[in-house]
Amino acid sequence: MSPVTPATASSAADAAGPARLAGMPLTWGTGLLVLGAAGVAALIAFSGVRWATAAGTAAAAWLAAATVAAVAAALGVVLAGLPLALALRRLARQLPALPDAPTAVDPSTGAATRSVLLDVASREWSRSRRYGTGAAVLLIEVDRYSRLCEARGADAGEAVLRELARQTAPTLRGADVLSRFGGAQLAVFLVQADATGALDVAERIRERAEQLEVPWHPQRLRLTASIGVAHLRPAHQSVPALLDDAADALQAARDAGGNCVRAAPVDRGDALPLRGLPRDDQRTRPG
Repeated sequence: MSPVTPATASSAADAAGPARLAGMPLTWGTGLLVLGAAGVAALIAFSGVRWATAAGTAAAAWLAAATVAAVAAALGVVLAGLPLALALRRLARQLPALPDAPTAVDPSTGAATRSVLLDVASREWSRSRRYGTGAAVLLIEVDRYSRLCEARGADAGEAVLRELARQTAPTLRGADVLSRFGGAQLAVFLVQADATGALDVAERIRERAEQLEVPWHPQRLRLTASIGVAHLRPAHQSVPALLDDAADALQAARDAGGNCVRAAPVDRGDALPLRGLPRDDQRTRPG
């Protein structure tokens, strides 16, 4: 599995940093400027009064004039800086607010998020189209996930999906990406994979899912998974088209009763007769 590297997360955080700074209220800077100038003027005035009291009338007159000049200079600095601070504040308000750095890891399963897989898929799709290298997408769904959550609770469903992700990772290569793709779904993007290799990976994942026993309080939860496979073909003009084919294949696996692998395009009979229930080549769009 290709984990989300620290560089990926840090680059996203760095991109969001200037937006936060630009959105900071500039009244803080204006207030500090005013307080600083007032503090300097007050310090000069206080020192001048003490010195004048000790030195006599002539010195008092001279120091009074110096104090007035210092206060005037300080206020001049404040008045000169205030328009600039207000202008910067207006500019900051006009800048578009950027979102916080995107989360690269799904906190429940430890897999990458959907956005990470889509980014990788977009990059590798372009590379595959240019150089003719293979790629494939696997959509993996826990069978009867909603029924499990209703009977055992949402936490049980998350525990099952988390264990499935943990067991799926070792079946992948370093460049492949495993992600949380939906409520009951995981997705795998296979880099430089042919159609037969993608089906082999899917079948290994299905077998591991069938053998899982997830501890849950005094009992153990059993599960099976349906998997749809779509290998990159010339007909795929975009990443969404590739994902749509994977979704069609996943629906065919559901229609076959689950616990099986189906490959797109379903209506052309490209799926291999893998272990599980008999093939069902009816092409149905998932709801």
